[in-house]
Amino acid sequence: MAEKDERYYKAYMEHKTISRRGLFRAFTSGTKKASADSSSVKASADQNVVTKQLDARQVIRVVARPPGAIEEVLFQKICTGCTECELACPETIIHVESGLAQLDIDYGYCSMCGECQKACPTGALHAKKLQDKQNDTELRPSFSTNCQNRLFGECELCAEQCPHQAISIADFCLPELDQAKCDGCVRCKQACPFSVITMNLLPFPAMFDW
Repeated sequence: MAEKDERYYKAYMEHKTISRRGLFRAFTSGTKKASADSSSVKASADQNVVTKQLDARQVIRVVARPPGAIEEVLFQKICTGCTECELACPETIIHVESGLAQLDIDYGYCSMCGECQKACPTGALHAKKLQDKQNDTELRPSFSTNCQNRLFGECELCAEQCPHQAISIADFCLPELDQAKCDGCVRCKQACPFSVITMNLLPFPAMFDW
């Protein structure tokens, strides 16, 4: 993977700086009150941490990004829309829309090959360890009640195509998903000929490690 350029570090440090300033304000506001004891200072600092996390969540990921995409608030600053990831994708499911890379899963799936990460020149797609299952599109399947297995039984096409055995099926029941095993590759959706699987983004999938 290409080394992360100065845009990555600048954006990262901007948020680290905001974090330090917020924490500093939490402590200095306590010292201005002579009557404030140590417990009130701690409460102020804790509240600042909560506020800081909510601020980060104001930039919510509403479209799927290529696997390994960093936090959305940083991604929007660092991705240049250069199309290098789009050109590198063997499954042709990455497209640049409004200047940012995103996944188009209507007719394909992600093979988690890592080529997009290798091609990214800015670090917006930061390759991570596969064994930690952090190469994740942050998409998860949901199964419609029109599922053929629920209605008629004996259909396991989605489970058969899952490379991580994240889907389990019992006759005449909706498939069940193991969230911990799923990496959002979308193979299950593409395997279903009845179009009863939709992919949805995880809520608040990534947070800063402050």
